[in-house]
Amino acid sequence: MASAKSASSTPHPDGILSTLPESTSRSPSPSLPEIPTANLDLTFSFGPIFGQSNGPDSRVENVQKRASNVLKLTQENEKLKEELRAMTARLEAAERKRRELDNGKQQPHHPSS
Repeated sequence: MASAKSASSTPHPDGILSTLPESTSRSPSPSLPEIPTANLDLTFSFGPIFGQSNGPDSRVENVQKRASNVLKLTQENEKLKEELRAMTARLEAAERKRRELDNGKQQPHHPSS
């Protein structure tokens, strides 16, 4: 019955009953070699996944892309200003014509005899 005393049936922290001898469950096996720890860099950036990089080339590309966008927007803005000027001129001409027509209706035409 000496073997029964060396084994314990105490609950394990995760709820499993252990029937191994206490000396076995607490110390690592002498037959297994110790695994060396590696010096790994576990830092990770999501930049490459999203198409962003931190190098100076990417900064230059970003500046060039923004400059291109600004140029396109400036050209579009000038085009819209020209369209607005043309629409304003047509509107003013239509308002002048309406006033002339309204003034013509208010003044009776006297046929000259």
